[in-house]
Amino acid sequence: MTKIRERRRNPRQRSLLGASLQAGPGGSATACLVRNVGPEGAKLVVSEAVPLPASFPITIDARSETRTAHIVWRAGDCVGVRFAPTVAAGVTVPLHLVRELRAVRTENAALRERLAATGGDD
Repeated sequence: MTKIRERRRNPRQRSLLGASLQAGPGGSATACLVRNVGPEGAKLVVSEAVPLPASFPITIDARSETRTAHIVWRAGDCVGVRFAPTVAAGVTVPLHLVRELRAVRTENAALRERLAATGGDD
């Protein structure tokens, strides 16, 4: 038996997890199975009759986690996806941007007050 060499940077864990994906804008959720999963991607099983866009949100039920998936390959009812990078929580925002945002919000509030005082809000 020949062993297939793993080419991924992060190996995936075999799984049998229920998930749902949104196949189109405003579309209903479509059930699928997650056969293996890792931090960067997954192998899904979804009916080949379901048309999938290049990117779609997928929610893995057991993890209560929703990620954006990009199709890498599709063969029959199997789909390989790469997850979009997640934004790290607690990202540091530069102080000058915080100050600029505060100034813009203050100016916006002052303009709203002036507009309301002139009766221009109707």
